[in-house]
Amino acid sequence: MIITIAQSGRQQRQQDTKLGMLYLDVDLQKNWQLQMLRTLLLKRILILFLLLATRLVVANENQVFTGKLISVNLAKSEIVIENDKQQQSIIAVARSTRIIHGDQKVTLITLCPEQQIAVSIDSSIPAVDKIRILGDRKLPPKLLYPTSELVTVIRGDLPIIISAPHGGREAIPGVPKRNNESTPKFAIKSDTNTYQLASTITEQLEKKLNGKPWLIAAKFHRSYLDANRSLENALEHDKAKAVYTAYHQALQHAILEITCQYKTGLLIDVHGQSRLPDVVWRGTRRGTTLGGLVDDFGWDVVEGKDSLMHTFNLLDYATHPQGMDASEGPFGGGFITATYGYPYGLNAIQLEFGYSFRANKEIYLKTAIDTAEAIKRFHQRYLTKKLDCEPDAINR
Repeated sequence: MIITIAQSGRQQRQQDTKLGMLYLDVDLQKNWQLQMLRTLLLKRILILFLLLATRLVVANENQVFTGKLISVNLAKSEIVIENDKQQQSIIAVARSTRIIHGDQKVTLITLCPEQQIAVSIDSSIPAVDKIRILGDRKLPPKLLYPTSELVTVIRGDLPIIISAPHGGREAIPGVPKRNNESTPKFAIKSDTNTYQLASTITEQLEKKLNGKPWLIAAKFHRSYLDANRSLENALEHDKAKAVYTAYHQALQHAILEITCQYKTGLLIDVHGQSRLPDVVWRGTRRGTTLGGLVDDFGWDVVEGKDSLMHTFNLLDYATHPQGMDASEGPFGGGFITATYGYPYGLNAIQLEFGYSFRANKEIYLKTAIDTAEAIKRFHQRYLTKKLDCEPDAINR
């Protein structure tokens, strides 16, 4: 009997313990639920506060916003303006949308920060023409973008940008080489002599056109940073971000200046390929990144008598691909061409030079002279129309 009582007492204590643990678990669960509710409430309050301060406006409403242009996000197709009450509005633009300035169709980045503008969103007309910007065109300040000793930037006055993201040789101080091979389109090999080729093309164009094209070229080696990738796939160390930003904001600034002064412009992204060493390979995403000119002049822009590729052919260069329906394969246009080509920036083309055209100084000098001749013909046919653009006070 005593044993039975003792066992019953132990069982009672075990039951009490289990019950206590159950109560504790219920309390913990309640606390966790309360904490989640508090967190959710705080998030909603924060979102409400942000919405009061900044309005996101999609381009499908009949509204007019007047204020100061704060920033432009080319990659996201957004502009931010601020009214006299210091309220900011984000104007989100559909990727196919063009912005109209007066009678001229221009792109998302024709205006510079601090400019007073009015943005009208008209849903009664086709999406491609929805947003109108009212206000004077103004040349952006020269020092609007950050600089880096590892990015060569030569300011131009012609509507031409020569970009070379993969020809650099220098290390980025404090940044180890990239080694995450799981990164999409991971590559660390440089494009031999493309820095020199791009620089020489720029020099030759200055002689042929009596004006300067823009040159934006990487001095840094691709193994540390790949400027022809989106930010998340371009680098593996935070110290490389400043260099990446310097390269891309220089591109955006150049486009900003060109679209203020000219009806259109041309971005040429210079690369090297070894798949077909005796061929110049074009990348336009099947004409898409040259779409602004293709809309006006048809496929002749890509392969007609004044096109880059036709002039290369006349100068005895083999080109690839040929034909409107031909696949451009692995070199159809990378991040720079896709991001800053039509319809987001300028008309753009990626030129992949086979190794035979850049193997040494004597060879790349001839290639640069011939490439400059091709660009000259293209410029004279398609890129000469100027626009009225008010200089910024800093540029006067």
